[in-house]
Amino acid sequence: MTNKLIFLFALVFLMLSTHSCVPRKKMVYLQPSTKEGNPIDSIAFTYDRRAYKLQINDIVSVKVHTNDNEVNEYFNVGGSQDNNSMRMMMGGGGAGGDIYYMTGYTINDTGYIDLPVIGTVEAVDRTILELKAEIGERLNQYLKEYYLEVKLGGLRYSALGEFNGPGKYIILQNQATIYEAIANARDLNMVANRSEVRLIRQYPDGTRVHTINLLDQSLIHTPYYFIQPNDVIYVEPLRAKSWGVGITGAQTLTTIISIITSSLSLVLILTSTR
Repeated sequence: MTNKLIFLFALVFLMLSTHSCVPRKKMVYLQPSTKEGNPIDSIAFTYDRRAYKLQINDIVSVKVHTNDNEVNEYFNVGGSQDNNSMRMMMGGGGAGGDIYYMTGYTINDTGYIDLPVIGTVEAVDRTILELKAEIGERLNQYLKEYYLEVKLGGLRYSALGEFNGPGKYIILQNQATIYEAIANARDLNMVANRSEVRLIRQYPDGTRVHTINLLDQSLIHTPYYFIQPNDVIYVEPLRAKSWGVGITGAQTLTTIISIITSSLSLVLILTSTR
């Protein structure tokens, strides 16, 4: 009986040692993919940066600025807010990105935006620069001197799974990296599987799921380094969480000590009853 218990304890110990603690290598971002012998900070990275094509339900901010306030109000009806109102709407932190939902123009199901005076403009499958050029041509019929501002109404994305702060977020920038998006969601927790992250991305022809490795610095060269509007980032847990035996070394040691204590108590009880 004692030999069987010792064998069982050894087996449990081996399993805990193999599947419990999360090694540091599975938590460090941007690890070199090859051993080139060069310091990391001496490498110049190039980006696979592609111009984003607008899609249905994207929100675009369009502002026309002239020296005449009446003209400004005329062309920005329904799409303008005074600075104080904008600051109040943005005061809520990340959720303040909804300001563009109130002040911007949403691309409808037919792929158009409806602007004051100018009318409907096709926006879907165009870049911001292409859309700005089209709006500028329309404005030339009404104005001689003006400044036109066209930009994407923030980057909306969802963070699901092993984030410290999962949820829906909006970054008020024209572009952001996936690491910025993760930082905005309070980073990943210790049991997050950083090597197999699911990036669910919308395309004109449908939805695609990409698997990316946050630990590999070669991610910088891929089209997934920069997030796009409506991206969903889903991170699964490592085996350590599913085993439930401890994430850190201290937690695992506590579990092992508990098993040892219970096993010894059982051995003593069985021995005393003989």
